[in-house]
Amino acid sequence: MADIMLHLKQITGLVLTIIAIVILVLSYNAYITSYHKTISTSNFTFLFSGIFWDLVGILISAVLIAIGLILAYPKGARWLANRNRTS
Repeated sequence: MADIMLHLKQITGLVLTIIAIVILVLSYNAYITSYHKTISTSNFTFLFSGIFWDLVGILISAVLIAIGLILAYPKGARWLANRNRTS
């Protein structure tokens, strides 16, 4: 039973990481689309909106990648957190 839970955590972590990557791609796409709208219309509202959604996507993706790393590879996440400690 414990083996099934371990695999379920790893699969959940990988799914969260994949979702985070998709969110990163979509937020970058929103930024590029708004950039091209700004170039064609000279309206900077599109650019600021694109930058906002890009930053929101980066923030959400960072949280999801951190959670996914902790679930999928807890030893690696622990090593990553403790890599600069000299005790």
